Amino acid sequence: MVSWRFSRGSLPILCLVSITAAAQTSSVVRDGDIALDCRSIRSEKEGLQRTVDAGVGESSEVQNDPKGGTSAGGPPPAASGSSGMGILGGLGSLFGKPAGTASTAPVGAAPEEPAVDKVRMARGRIEFLDKLGRAKGCRADDDGFAGTPLSQAEFASLASAADGTTQLLTVDAVDKALAQPLEPLAQPLGFEGELKLAGKRFYLAEFRVLYEVGGAVTASTRAGRLPGVSYGATHSSIKYQVPRVDVAALQAITDKAHADFLQRLQAAGIVLEPATAFVAQHGAVYPATEAASTAEAPVYEEQDLGYTKRKYMVFAPSGMKLHPRSFAGLGAGNIGTRIDYVKNKLDALTVGVVVNFAALESSGSGSSILNQDGASTAARPEMSLTAPAGYVVAQGHADAGVLRMPKAAVIPGSFAVMREVGGYDTQSDAAVRGLQLLSSLMGVAASKSKTVEMAMELDGPATSRLILQALQSFNQQLVDVMRNR
Repeated sequence: MVSWRFSRGSLPILCLVSITAAAQTSSVVRDGDIALDCRSIRSEKEGLQRTVDAGVGESSEVQNDPKGGTSAGGPPPAASGSSGMGILGGLGSLFGKPAGTASTAPVGAAPEEPAVDKVRMARGRIEFLDKLGRAKGCRADDDGFAGTPLSQAEFASLASAADGTTQLLTVDAVDKALAQPLEPLAQPLGFEGELKLAGKRFYLAEFRVLYEVGGAVTASTRAGRLPGVSYGATHSSIKYQVPRVDVAALQAITDKAHADFLQRLQAAGIVLEPATAFVAQHGAVYPATEAASTAEAPVYEEQDLGYTKRKYMVFAPSGMKLHPRSFAGLGAGNIGTRIDYVKNKLDALTVGVVVNFAALESSGSGSSILNQDGASTAARPEMSLTAPAGYVVAQGHADAGVLRMPKAAVIPGSFAVMREVGGYDTQSDAAVRGLQLLSSLMGVAASKSKTVEMAMELDGPATSRLILQALQSFNQQLVDVMRNR
């Protein structure tokens, strides 16, 4: 995870929680790991997580008071120096000793290195144990299951990746990762609504999958003043993207998910009409005329929820076209054809799902007076399934109803790391720091801003298996709804 915060409108804090463990491999992989059973893996992870929580709580934050004083850990000082006392107030800020305040840490003080290293190594070990447990097929709902033994070659492959590097998401990685069968997740995805398809002939018009390839999260606070105290504005943002997106690999996953959906429909006794012949005979309420992503012409869709923005690449099974969409979604479609469908008990089904790769957090916006911790944002690798715009995962084209998914469903498992690749920090800009110094001398708290740019590196085998397992779960629960229609 990447998170950072301006404390009290002052110094930004950046915490890198993704593991770049080139120097910690010996602590990540240990002798005898190949023999660990699921219970041992789970027990060790719980102990390591307590170590991480304790380390983060004791030493991961440095807080600055609104007037320039700092405190490492613990609560911030009660008073500060950029007050309304003119030059003297400004000098109080510079020397870190405003009235009633004693600064005990230098500006920008960081956690002690041993504590930081301990947390990093614990996180690296947790990440490796996650992958080991997934490889052994460990299940959270079965404490008695010891796990499937790994061969020396399989364990060596896991251990060699423990240095923080990832295998690229390629077609070859997808094929190898999905060679073994997967079981759908037991967790409910939270569908709401119904699909009224009983007694109707219908075809599958769309099977649309959106994969996240980038995004951003922002937060800010406005400057404010109280008698004797000045609070500076703060701005925090994290931008991220998935580099080297292999369109062919995502297409392969989409094709496998679509084939799985058709197999589950057949197993449930649900008959689909051949789409081409059906449309040729009866027409279409929503004609499918748009191409999905290809390597030569990727198709993107963006979602803006205010403080968070996500960018998706849009896919469909090979050979399937998609419906045109506007800000209003599919729109009214062909009204005459819809009437004919209803009269003749015909319909078509559109299915859509979104695969997110990041969990985003934002403190939002407001006044620095009321939010004295300042703006904060966080981003970490976390896979989840959600619905496209409008929360609709399936809908009929005539009168079959709508199935919604109001909330995202988190898919447990490690599959990626996020690495800092760039950004901008006002506190690293000498010219800006000079202006902030003058501002402090005038009794006005300085405004701070920082942007962190991240690359999300997907591990090919882990990502492939986790996506398809999630989509298989989606398929099965959708089929269950259709079977009970």
